[in-house]
Amino acid sequence: MVNQTAADMISSNQPRPPNQCKSGTANTTSSEPTVSGSLVWSKSMQGLVLSAFYWGYMFSQVLGGYLAGRFGGKWIILGSVGTSTVLTLVSPICAIAHVGVFLAVRVIMGFSQGMMFPAFHSLWAQWAPPLERSLLTGITYAGNQIGMTIVMPISGVLCQYGFAHGWPSVYYVFGIAGIVWCAIWLLYGSDTPSVHRFISQEEKEFLEDELHETRHISDEKKPPIPWKAILKSKAVWGLWAGHFAADWGAYTMAAGLPLFLNDVLGLQLTEMGFLSAIPYLAYFVVINVSTFAADAIRNAAWMTTLNVRRAAMIIALGSQAVFLVACGFCGCGQQALVIVFLTLGIGLSGASYAGFVVNYLDIAPTFAGPLLGTGQTVSCIAGILCPIIIGWLTPQV
Repeated sequence: MVNQTAADMISSNQPRPPNQCKSGTANTTSSEPTVSGSLVWSKSMQGLVLSAFYWGYMFSQVLGGYLAGRFGGKWIILGSVGTSTVLTLVSPICAIAHVGVFLAVRVIMGFSQGMMFPAFHSLWAQWAPPLERSLLTGITYAGNQIGMTIVMPISGVLCQYGFAHGWPSVYYVFGIAGIVWCAIWLLYGSDTPSVHRFISQEEKEFLEDELHETRHISDEKKPPIPWKAILKSKAVWGLWAGHFAADWGAYTMAAGLPLFLNDVLGLQLTEMGFLSAIPYLAYFVVINVSTFAADAIRNAAWMTTLNVRRAAMIIALGSQAVFLVACGFCGCGQQALVIVFLTLGIGLSGASYAGFVVNYLDIAPTFAGPLLGTGQTVSCIAGILCPIIIGWLTPQV
Protein backbone atom coordinates (compact mmCIF):
# COMPACT_ATOMS: atom_id res chain seq x y z
CA MET A 1 0.00 0.00 0.00
CA VAL A 2 2.82 2.39 0.96
CA ASN A 3 5.98 2.97 -1.10
CA GLN A 4 8.39 2.47 1.80
CA THR A 5 11.51 3.58 -0.04
CA ALA A 6 9.99 6.94 -0.89
CA ALA A 7 8.55 7.19 2.62
CA ASP A 8 12.00 6.72 4.12
CA MET A 9 13.35 9.56 2.00
CA ILE A 10 10.59 11.84 3.29
CA SER A 11 11.11 10.83 6.91
CA SER A 12 14.85 11.33 7.05
CA ASN A 13 16.01 12.75 3.68
CA GLN A 14 18.04 9.59 3.19
CA PRO A 15 17.34 5.95 2.42
CA ARG A 16 16.95 3.61 5.36
CA PRO A 17 20.16 1.83 6.38
CA PRO A 18 20.61 -1.68 4.98
CA ASN A 19 18.72 -4.25 7.00
CA GLN A 20 21.19 -6.92 8.08
CA CYS A 21 18.47 -9.54 8.44
CA LYS A 22 17.30 -8.85 4.90
CA SER A 23 20.84 -8.82 3.57
CA GLY A 24 21.64 -12.07 5.30
CA THR A 25 18.61 -13.81 3.87
CA ALA A 26 18.70 -12.30 0.42
CA ASN A 27 20.14 -15.44 -1.19
CA THR A 28 17.94 -17.89 0.66
CA THR A 29 14.50 -16.42 0.29
CA SER A 30 12.14 -17.28 -2.53
CA SER A 31 12.02 -15.49 -5.86
CA GLU A 32 8.88 -13.68 -4.72
CA PRO A 33 8.95 -10.14 -6.10
CA THR A 34 9.22 -7.19 -3.77
CA VAL A 35 5.97 -5.34 -3.36
CA SER A 36 6.11 -1.56 -3.27
CA GLY A 37 2.91 0.40 -2.85
CA SER A 38 1.89 3.51 -4.71
CA LEU A 39 1.20 5.72 -1.66
CA VAL A 40 4.06 7.92 -0.47
CA TRP A 41 3.38 8.40 3.24
CA SER A 42 6.11 9.10 5.80
CA LYS A 43 6.53 6.88 8.86
CA SER A 44 4.89 9.50 11.06
CA MET A 45 1.97 9.73 8.62
CA GLN A 46 1.61 5.95 8.63
CA GLY A 47 1.40 6.09 12.42
CA LEU A 48 -1.22 8.80 12.13
CA VAL A 49 -3.26 6.69 9.71
CA LEU A 50 -3.08 3.67 12.00
CA SER A 51 -4.18 5.70 15.01
CA ALA A 52 -6.99 7.55 13.17
CA PHE A 53 -9.34 4.60 13.64
CA TYR A 54 -9.13 5.04 17.41
CA TRP A 55 -9.98 8.75 17.29
CA GLY A 56 -13.49 7.80 16.24
CA TYR A 57 -13.49 4.57 18.23
CA MET A 58 -13.00 6.49 21.45
CA PHE A 59 -16.03 8.73 21.14
CA SER A 60 -18.71 6.14 20.38
CA GLN A 61 -18.17 3.65 23.20
CA VAL A 62 -20.53 5.06 25.80
CA LEU A 63 -23.00 6.02 23.08
CA GLY A 64 -22.94 2.43 21.81
CA GLY A 65 -23.75 1.06 25.26
CA TYR A 66 -26.59 3.54 25.69
CA LEU A 67 -28.09 2.87 22.26
CA ALA A 68 -27.80 -0.90 22.69
CA GLY A 69 -29.66 -0.68 25.99
CA ARG A 70 -32.35 1.50 24.46
CA PHE A 71 -32.84 -0.04 21.01
CA GLY A 72 -31.24 -3.49 21.32
CA GLY A 73 -27.75 -4.80 20.59
CA LYS A 74 -28.80 -6.55 17.36
CA TRP A 75 -29.50 -3.34 15.48
CA ILE A 76 -26.47 -1.47 16.82
CA ILE A 77 -24.18 -4.31 15.73
CA LEU A 78 -25.86 -4.49 12.31
CA GLY A 79 -25.50 -0.74 11.80
CA SER A 80 -21.88 -0.81 12.93
CA VAL A 81 -20.83 -3.63 10.62
CA GLY A 82 -22.93 -2.30 7.74
CA THR A 83 -21.35 1.15 7.95
CA SER A 84 -17.86 -0.33 8.23
CA THR A 85 -18.52 -2.53 5.21
CA VAL A 86 -19.43 0.43 3.01
CA LEU A 87 -16.39 2.38 4.21
CA THR A 88 -14.13 -0.60 3.59
CA LEU A 89 -15.30 -0.84 -0.01
CA VAL A 90 -14.57 2.85 -0.70
CA SER A 91 -11.27 2.93 1.23
CA PRO A 92 -8.94 2.28 -1.77
CA ILE A 93 -10.48 5.14 -3.75
CA CYS A 94 -10.20 7.46 -0.74
CA ALA A 95 -6.60 6.48 -0.01
CA ILE A 96 -5.55 7.17 -3.59
CA ALA A 97 -7.47 10.47 -3.67
CA HIS A 98 -5.77 12.02 -0.63
CA VAL A 99 -4.44 10.90 2.73
CA GLY A 100 -6.78 13.37 4.45
CA VAL A 101 -9.82 11.70 2.90
CA PHE A 102 -8.55 8.29 3.99
CA LEU A 103 -7.97 9.61 7.52
CA ALA A 104 -11.57 10.80 7.62
CA VAL A 105 -12.79 7.38 6.49
CA ARG A 106 -10.75 5.69 9.22
CA VAL A 107 -12.13 8.04 11.88
CA ILE A 108 -15.73 7.37 10.81
CA MET A 109 -15.07 3.64 10.66
CA GLY A 110 -13.66 3.75 14.18
CA PHE A 111 -16.71 5.66 15.39
CA SER A 112 -18.97 3.04 13.87
CA GLN A 113 -17.10 0.02 15.21
CA GLY A 114 -16.73 1.59 18.64
CA MET A 115 -20.36 0.70 19.33
CA MET A 116 -19.90 -3.03 18.77
CA PHE A 117 -18.28 -4.25 21.99
CA PRO A 118 -20.69 -2.43 24.33
CA ALA A 119 -23.55 -3.82 22.22
CA PHE A 120 -22.13 -7.35 22.57
CA HIS A 121 -22.11 -6.96 26.34
CA SER A 122 -25.66 -5.69 26.33
CA LEU A 123 -26.66 -8.78 24.34
CA TRP A 124 -24.89 -11.19 26.66
CA ALA A 125 -26.56 -9.60 29.67
CA GLN A 126 -29.80 -10.91 28.13
CA TRP A 127 -28.47 -14.26 26.93
CA ALA A 128 -25.69 -15.61 29.16
CA PRO A 129 -26.50 -17.49 32.42
CA PRO A 130 -24.32 -16.10 35.25
CA LEU A 131 -22.14 -19.22 35.62
CA GLU A 132 -21.55 -19.48 31.86
CA ARG A 133 -20.65 -15.87 31.15
CA SER A 134 -16.89 -16.38 31.01
CA LEU A 135 -17.18 -19.15 28.43
CA LEU A 136 -19.86 -17.52 26.27
CA THR A 137 -18.30 -14.07 26.12
CA GLY A 138 -14.93 -15.70 25.49
CA ILE A 139 -16.26 -17.67 22.53
CA THR A 140 -17.82 -14.52 21.09
CA TYR A 141 -14.70 -12.38 21.34
CA ALA A 142 -12.46 -15.25 20.28
CA GLY A 143 -14.09 -14.89 16.89
CA ASN A 144 -12.11 -11.67 16.56
CA GLN A 145 -8.91 -13.68 16.74
CA ILE A 146 -10.16 -16.17 14.17
CA GLY A 147 -10.74 -13.16 11.96
CA MET A 148 -7.16 -11.99 12.50
CA THR A 149 -5.86 -15.50 11.81
CA ILE A 150 -7.73 -15.63 8.50
CA VAL A 151 -7.28 -12.02 7.40
CA MET A 152 -3.52 -11.72 7.85
CA PRO A 153 -2.38 -14.50 5.50
CA ILE A 154 -5.12 -13.75 2.96
CA SER A 155 -4.16 -10.07 2.99
CA GLY A 156 -0.54 -10.94 2.34
CA VAL A 157 -1.48 -13.10 -0.63
CA LEU A 158 -3.88 -10.49 -2.02
CA CYS A 159 -1.28 -7.72 -1.71
CA GLN A 160 1.12 -9.89 -3.68
CA TYR A 161 -1.17 -11.47 -6.26
CA GLY A 162 -4.60 -9.83 -5.92
CA PHE A 163 -6.60 -7.96 -8.52
CA ALA A 164 -6.87 -4.15 -8.79
CA HIS A 165 -3.07 -3.80 -8.42
CA GLY A 166 -2.83 -5.85 -5.24
CA TRP A 167 -3.57 -4.03 -1.99
CA PRO A 168 -6.99 -2.58 -3.00
CA SER A 169 -8.26 -6.14 -3.46
CA VAL A 170 -7.90 -6.65 0.31
CA TYR A 171 -10.55 -4.00 0.94
CA TYR A 172 -12.86 -5.27 -1.81
CA VAL A 173 -12.74 -8.93 -0.73
CA PHE A 174 -13.40 -8.23 2.93
CA GLY A 175 -15.99 -5.59 2.09
CA ILE A 176 -17.98 -8.24 0.20
CA ALA A 177 -17.54 -10.59 3.17
CA GLY A 178 -19.06 -7.87 5.37
CA ILE A 179 -22.17 -7.74 3.17
CA VAL A 180 -22.63 -11.52 3.53
CA TRP A 181 -22.17 -11.27 7.31
CA CYS A 182 -24.82 -8.56 7.61
CA ALA A 183 -27.35 -10.72 5.76
CA ILE A 184 -26.69 -13.68 8.09
CA TRP A 185 -26.86 -11.49 11.21
CA LEU A 186 -30.14 -9.93 10.10
CA LEU A 187 -31.62 -13.40 9.77
CA TYR A 188 -30.30 -15.02 12.97
CA GLY A 189 -29.50 -12.17 15.37
CA SER A 190 -31.86 -11.40 18.25
CA ASP A 191 -31.85 -9.10 21.28
CA THR A 192 -33.42 -11.58 23.71
CA PRO A 193 -34.30 -15.30 23.79
CA SER A 194 -38.01 -14.47 23.94
CA VAL A 195 -38.06 -12.96 20.44
CA HIS A 196 -35.60 -15.31 18.70
CA ARG A 197 -37.21 -17.02 15.73
CA PHE A 198 -35.29 -20.30 15.84
CA ILE A 199 -34.81 -21.02 19.56
CA SER A 200 -36.47 -24.10 21.08
CA GLN A 201 -39.13 -23.63 23.74
CA GLU A 202 -37.07 -25.63 26.23
CA GLU A 203 -33.98 -23.47 25.74
CA LYS A 204 -36.01 -20.27 25.93
CA GLU A 205 -37.60 -21.29 29.23
CA PHE A 206 -34.20 -22.27 30.64
CA LEU A 207 -32.61 -18.93 29.74
CA GLU A 208 -35.55 -16.89 31.00
CA ASP A 209 -35.43 -18.76 34.31
CA GLU A 210 -31.66 -18.29 34.66
CA LEU A 211 -31.81 -14.60 33.80
CA HIS A 212 -34.99 -13.55 35.56
CA GLU A 213 -33.09 -11.18 37.86
CA THR A 214 -31.07 -9.36 35.22
CA ARG A 215 -32.88 -9.68 31.90
CA HIS A 216 -34.40 -6.60 30.36
CA ILE A 217 -38.19 -6.70 30.14
CA SER A 218 -39.33 -4.64 27.18
CA ASP A 219 -42.41 -3.24 28.93
CA GLU A 220 -40.50 -2.05 31.99
CA LYS A 221 -38.64 1.23 32.23
CA LYS A 222 -34.92 0.66 32.52
CA PRO A 223 -33.40 2.36 35.59
CA PRO A 224 -31.12 5.34 34.96
CA ILE A 225 -27.38 4.68 34.85
CA PRO A 226 -25.92 5.45 38.33
CA TRP A 227 -22.90 7.37 37.07
CA LYS A 228 -22.10 8.87 40.47
CA ALA A 229 -21.90 5.45 42.10
CA ILE A 230 -19.90 4.10 39.17
CA LEU A 231 -17.30 6.85 39.31
CA LYS A 232 -16.91 6.40 43.08
CA SER A 233 -16.41 2.64 42.84
CA LYS A 234 -12.85 1.41 43.40
CA ALA A 235 -13.75 -1.88 41.71
CA VAL A 236 -14.77 -0.07 38.54
CA TRP A 237 -11.57 2.00 38.42
CA GLY A 238 -9.52 -1.15 38.96
CA LEU A 239 -11.41 -2.78 36.11
CA TRP A 240 -10.74 0.17 33.82
CA ALA A 241 -7.04 0.12 34.73
CA GLY A 242 -6.80 -3.57 33.82
CA HIS A 243 -8.67 -2.90 30.59
CA PHE A 244 -6.24 -0.13 29.62
CA ALA A 245 -3.17 -2.24 30.43
CA ALA A 246 -4.40 -5.21 28.41
CA ASP A 247 -5.31 -3.06 25.42
CA TRP A 248 -1.98 -1.22 25.45
CA GLY A 249 -0.18 -4.45 24.59
CA ALA A 250 -2.88 -5.52 22.13
CA TYR A 251 -2.80 -2.22 20.24
CA THR A 252 0.99 -2.15 20.19
CA MET A 253 1.11 -5.56 18.55
CA ALA A 254 -1.73 -4.85 16.13
CA ALA A 255 0.11 -1.77 14.88
CA GLY A 256 3.69 -2.99 15.21
CA LEU A 257 3.73 -6.73 14.52
CA PRO A 258 3.62 -6.57 10.68
CA LEU A 259 6.17 -3.74 10.64
CA PHE A 260 8.46 -5.65 13.01
CA LEU A 261 8.33 -8.84 10.95
CA ASN A 262 9.00 -7.00 7.69
CA ASP A 263 11.26 -4.08 8.61
CA VAL A 264 13.34 -5.74 11.35
CA LEU A 265 13.33 -9.46 10.56
CA GLY A 266 13.21 -8.95 6.79
CA LEU A 267 10.38 -11.39 6.10
CA GLN A 268 8.64 -11.39 2.74
CA LEU A 269 5.05 -10.16 2.50
CA THR A 270 3.22 -13.47 2.07
CA GLU A 271 5.49 -15.18 4.59
CA MET A 272 4.86 -12.33 7.02
CA GLY A 273 1.10 -12.69 6.61
CA PHE A 274 1.09 -16.36 7.56
CA LEU A 275 3.50 -15.91 10.49
CA SER A 276 1.50 -12.96 11.82
CA ALA A 277 -1.50 -15.25 12.09
CA ILE A 278 0.18 -17.78 14.40
CA PRO A 279 0.10 -15.64 17.60
CA TYR A 280 -3.58 -14.83 17.05
CA LEU A 281 -4.42 -18.49 16.55
CA ALA A 282 -2.81 -19.13 19.95
CA TYR A 283 -4.78 -16.15 21.29
CA PHE A 284 -8.01 -17.79 20.12
CA VAL A 285 -7.12 -21.10 21.82
CA VAL A 286 -6.17 -19.42 25.11
CA ILE A 287 -9.35 -17.32 25.18
CA ASN A 288 -11.51 -20.42 24.94
CA VAL A 289 -9.43 -22.54 27.30
CA SER A 290 -9.14 -19.82 29.95
CA THR A 291 -12.82 -18.87 29.90
CA PHE A 292 -13.85 -22.53 30.10
CA ALA A 293 -11.41 -23.08 32.98
CA ALA A 294 -12.65 -19.94 34.76
CA ASP A 295 -16.25 -21.12 34.72
CA ALA A 296 -15.23 -24.65 35.75
CA ILE A 297 -13.27 -23.31 38.74
CA ARG A 298 -16.15 -21.06 39.79
CA ASN A 299 -18.70 -23.86 39.46
CA ALA A 300 -16.50 -26.15 41.56
CA ALA A 301 -16.10 -23.36 44.16
CA TRP A 302 -12.32 -23.76 44.15
CA MET A 303 -11.82 -20.00 43.94
CA THR A 304 -14.05 -16.98 44.31
CA THR A 305 -15.09 -15.09 41.20
CA LEU A 306 -12.85 -12.18 42.24
CA ASN A 307 -9.75 -14.36 42.60
CA VAL A 308 -10.44 -16.10 39.29
CA ARG A 309 -10.53 -12.72 37.54
CA ARG A 310 -7.34 -11.59 39.31
CA ALA A 311 -5.46 -14.78 38.39
CA ALA A 312 -6.50 -14.43 34.75
CA MET A 313 -5.18 -10.86 34.60
CA ILE A 314 -1.87 -11.80 36.23
CA ILE A 315 -1.34 -14.52 33.61
CA ALA A 316 -2.37 -12.24 30.73
CA LEU A 317 -0.42 -9.11 31.61
CA GLY A 318 2.60 -10.92 33.06
CA SER A 319 3.16 -13.09 29.99
CA GLN A 320 2.58 -10.15 27.68
CA ALA A 321 5.25 -8.10 29.44
CA VAL A 322 7.87 -10.86 29.67
CA PHE A 323 7.65 -12.34 26.18
CA LEU A 324 7.09 -9.18 24.17
CA VAL A 325 10.03 -7.46 25.83
CA ALA A 326 12.13 -10.57 25.16
CA CYS A 327 11.48 -10.15 21.44
CA GLY A 328 13.43 -6.90 21.49
CA PHE A 329 16.59 -8.76 22.50
CA CYS A 330 16.47 -11.20 19.59
CA GLY A 331 18.69 -10.62 16.59
CA CYS A 332 19.11 -11.81 13.01
CA GLY A 333 18.87 -15.55 12.56
CA GLN A 334 16.53 -15.86 15.55
CA GLN A 335 13.29 -15.44 13.65
CA ALA A 336 11.94 -18.74 14.95
CA LEU A 337 12.59 -17.67 18.55
CA VAL A 338 10.86 -14.35 17.91
CA ILE A 339 7.76 -16.14 16.59
CA VAL A 340 7.76 -18.38 19.68
CA PHE A 341 7.98 -15.36 22.00
CA LEU A 342 5.29 -13.48 20.09
CA THR A 343 3.04 -16.53 20.14
CA LEU A 344 3.45 -16.95 23.90
CA GLY A 345 3.13 -13.23 24.65
CA ILE A 346 0.09 -12.58 22.51
CA GLY A 347 -1.43 -16.01 23.04
CA LEU A 348 -1.35 -16.08 26.83
CA SER A 349 -2.69 -12.52 26.98
CA GLY A 350 -5.96 -14.09 25.85
CA ALA A 351 -6.50 -15.07 29.48
CA SER A 352 -7.65 -11.47 29.99
CA TYR A 353 -10.99 -12.51 28.49
CA ALA A 354 -11.57 -14.53 31.65
CA GLY A 355 -10.51 -11.41 33.58
CA PHE A 356 -11.53 -7.85 32.82
CA VAL A 357 -13.71 -8.61 29.76
CA VAL A 358 -16.31 -10.70 31.56
CA ASN A 359 -15.85 -8.81 34.84
CA TYR A 360 -18.10 -6.05 33.46
CA LEU A 361 -20.95 -8.55 33.58
CA ASP A 362 -20.00 -9.59 37.13
CA ILE A 363 -20.00 -6.05 38.48
CA ALA A 364 -23.08 -4.61 36.79
CA PRO A 365 -24.91 -6.86 34.30
CA THR A 366 -27.74 -4.35 33.88
CA PHE A 367 -25.30 -1.59 32.92
CA ALA A 368 -22.63 -3.75 31.27
CA GLY A 369 -22.90 -1.89 27.95
CA PRO A 370 -22.34 1.67 29.23
CA LEU A 371 -19.73 0.48 31.72
CA LEU A 372 -17.74 -1.35 29.06
CA GLY A 373 -18.19 1.62 26.73
CA THR A 374 -16.53 3.89 29.26
CA GLY A 375 -13.69 1.41 29.76
CA GLN A 376 -13.22 1.15 26.02
CA THR A 377 -13.09 4.94 25.79
CA VAL A 378 -10.30 5.05 28.35
CA SER A 379 -8.37 2.24 26.67
CA CYS A 380 -8.64 3.94 23.26
CA ILE A 381 -5.99 6.37 24.45
CA ALA A 382 -3.61 3.42 24.06
CA GLY A 383 -4.90 2.79 20.54
CA ILE A 384 -4.21 6.40 19.59
CA LEU A 385 -0.78 6.65 21.19
CA CYS A 386 0.74 3.26 20.29
CA PRO A 387 1.01 3.66 16.48
CA ILE A 388 2.21 7.26 16.82
CA ILE A 389 4.88 6.28 19.36
CA ILE A 390 6.00 3.38 17.15
CA GLY A 391 6.38 5.77 14.22
CA TRP A 392 8.35 8.27 16.30
CA LEU A 393 10.67 5.63 17.78
CA THR A 394 11.39 3.89 14.49
CA PRO A 395 11.73 6.54 11.76
CA GLN A 396 14.33 4.52 9.82
CA VAL A 397 13.52 0.96 10.87
